[in-house]
Amino acid sequence: MILALVFGLIFGSFLNVVIYRLKTGEPLGFSRSFCPECRAKLKWFDLIPLFSFIFLRGRCRYCQKKISWQYPIVEILSGLIWVGAFYVTPPDKGGLGGVLNFVYYLFIFSALLVIAVYDFKWKIIPDKIIYPAIAVALIYNLFNLPLDKGGLGGVLLTAATAFLFFFLFFYFSKGKAMGLGDAKLAFLIGLFLGPWLSLAAFTSAFVIGAVFGIMLIASRRRTLKSIIAFGPFLVAGAAVAFFFSDFVNSLFIF
Repeated sequence: MILALVFGLIFGSFLNVVIYRLKTGEPLGFSRSFCPECRAKLKWFDLIPLFSFIFLRGRCRYCQKKISWQYPIVEILSGLIWVGAFYVTPPDKGGLGGVLNFVYYLFIFSALLVIAVYDFKWKIIPDKIIYPAIAVALIYNLFNLPLDKGGLGGVLLTAATAFLFFFLFFYFSKGKAMGLGDAKLAFLIGLFLGPWLSLAAFTSAFVIGAVFGIMLIASRRRTLKSIIAFGPFLVAGAAVAFFFSDFVNSLFIF
């Protein structure tokens, strides 16, 4: 479990690079990391997940500009994803199938984390992440018939229904209530979770979003006309449904 946390923190550092370079259009190769403010090349001891941020007191070693809180938050969330996936599907149990399930869950939730942060910052869900994630989910369901989710047909019907529901929000609100990216994200979540967990995920997303919105309006940081990205709430709802799946399934007598 500790090893899963460590690897998760390290992978979270990579996800931060993905988020930044998706926005700037820079290649995701193995080029040296640098400070986005002063462009100084970072040394290995500047890149230790979480600990470097704490040691440097949240500032760049070279220009002393503040380091975004995004970096430690993404690293911590990635660490929790790895620990959660290890708990749900230990890769050392279940043979090759267990390993593949573990890798699949890590891939999907890593993609969801990138999507959530990107949408939160720039109010758009990147196609370069959502489409590969949908493709992987389709392939996984095709070769790993999800009988507990109503079979392949049940998963596809769930995904299509979820897409249509959010697309109608997008269409009739002319993009003000929901974006087209939210419909694509709902499709991915439907493929990933199946019918009942998806229902729990979307319900949780609306509840979390409503509470968050009320808090922002009450604090006068936003108004009723403010645009708030819904992608992060969909991702949060998916995480709640997945990691508390036993409780959710018990509600539907599974």
